Amino acid sequence: MNQISFDELARLACDPGHGWSIGTFGAIGEFIRDEDEPATVQNDRDNIEIVTARGALRIRHSDSFECLAWDSLSSDGESWGHAMALCAPLTGSVDRAVVSLGADTDAIRREDQSSRLFDMGVCNGTIRMCARTDDEALIGALEALEGQDLLSSPTVMAEVLRAQPHRVMLSPAGRIEVFQPIPPPDGKSPEGPHTHLLAKLIGKGRPHGANVPIPDGYQSILNIHPRSPWRNALGERHDFVPDTDTAFSPMLERFGLDQDRAVDAHIRTAVAEGANPEFFDWPDTRRGRTKARIVLRRLAAAGHEHVGPWRVWFDRAPVETDETEQ
Repeated sequence: MNQISFDELARLACDPGHGWSIGTFGAIGEFIRDEDEPATVQNDRDNIEIVTARGALRIRHSDSFECLAWDSLSSDGESWGHAMALCAPLTGSVDRAVVSLGADTDAIRREDQSSRLFDMGVCNGTIRMCARTDDEALIGALEALEGQDLLSSPTVMAEVLRAQPHRVMLSPAGRIEVFQPIPPPDGKSPEGPHTHLLAKLIGKGRPHGANVPIPDGYQSILNIHPRSPWRNALGERHDFVPDTDTAFSPMLERFGLDQDRAVDAHIRTAVAEGANPEFFDWPDTRRGRTKARIVLRRLAAAGHEHVGPWRVWFDRAPVETDETEQ
């Protein structure tokens, strides 16, 4: 992995088209803002901070963060997404215990710095998902649960839902704060900054999902969700925007996986030369197969004349028919 400069991170952060998240498998907090949403942006020698009425982001000043960039495969049979992560060695054991961290003196907004902060004990490695509150009943319930598993206490979880604490995601790269309410179990996450807490996934004790190509022994300490060429910030599909995809290419070149670049070149050469997909040596790794399918989709989006049979063979694309075949 290559290092990314703080100036590059600051430029990405100042573009509201990019989203951010901190978390581990099953417990994650996201910071998203609208293009026209009022925001306070502060960039100094220590941090870059962005605050809206719905949440806040802080990225610590460093030029030594290691960065990884990759494409992600969408399940719709046509599109793909972009992803980046600042990565660090996965250290520490999994400790499923609530811990009081005292007053949140590092809170981004001054008015939150006297509120109590509790590590909820649901993340792995150097990541923490915390609850921040002034609610005396919730403070008492969390203090009584110190050293125990939050998810084993339905009563305390009900108190969390009642008190609606801020959620604070902590990592070596900075923090994300979510001010918006927690939806009920059968509700929908609000647009903009929000958190996910999924007990079944947390129980697996993994730093990230199986399709995230972060090397073994590492975890993400800050995820970047660049503009998508296929979807808006709400995840709604729109027509393919080639310029958005092209703009991500330098990130893939600098911070992408060597394996991805090799697969990309191999697939493009074979398709351009008119090779028969039936006899092609398809990648034998999960990530290799994923990347190969993304390359085929890119070629299809660009209108490549020879890619159709490849997608039928490898990308589960429907066979094209004309009216005489129906």
